[in-house]
Amino acid sequence: MSFNMHHGEDLWGKSNLRQVIKLIELHKPHIVALQAVDSLVENGIVAHQIRQIAAQTGMYYVYGASDSLSNGSHGVGILSTWPLEKTQNLQLPTSKGADPRTMVCALLNPIDDLRFRICSARLEYASVFDRALQSAYINQVLGQSVQPVILAMDMGARPNEQPYFSYRNSWIDAAKGSLLPTWIEGVSGDRLDYLMALKNTRIRVKSYTVIKDFPTASDHFPIMATFEFW
Repeated sequence: MSFNMHHGEDLWGKSNLRQVIKLIELHKPHIVALQAVDSLVENGIVAHQIRQIAAQTGMYYVYGASDSLSNGSHGVGILSTWPLEKTQNLQLPTSKGADPRTMVCALLNPIDDLRFRICSARLEYASVFDRALQSAYINQVLGQSVQPVILAMDMGARPNEQPYFSYRNSWIDAAKGSLLPTWIEGVSGDRLDYLMALKNTRIRVKSYTVIKDFPTASDHFPIMATFEFW
């Protein structure tokens, strides 16, 4: 599952953490990639959102901060029912003055003889140049991986826009051909969120869906795919 959780706030500015937890409990994904997840100090209390979700769902987690604020940070994260063998927080390139962006990755070993990487990223939605720069970096870093890779991303771009084209040669788009929008104001074909698998590895997509159980939890819908390794 991949979900831009709107910095932990629903459409009315109230906490959406209970809805995110219910979403996970209902659909039972093995892995959840989160974007726009925060770790902030509020009224003297640390509100580490992904840690709170992990505690309630019993999942392992890693959080990658993209920027530092006076009261905490914004970032991306990964939740997993399997232990995280190794983790990386990779700062994505940006142009001068653009908001910092990051990609967090984890190495998983769910069964014998199978290791794969799961990565979560949120690209710069306001700049085509920065999205292209960040996509080039992601392709360079992950494209030669010896392990299979699943990439979960809020790309901030539709399939007919840059930088989506830069992923077509090396990645399998789990939702290829789908016209279901992934954000609440989207019309047919407005996909901004993606689940992809690196090509040339023993992996294929079995199913894909856009989840609309909690339509007010965020301005994005969660997406979910089943991948099969052999």
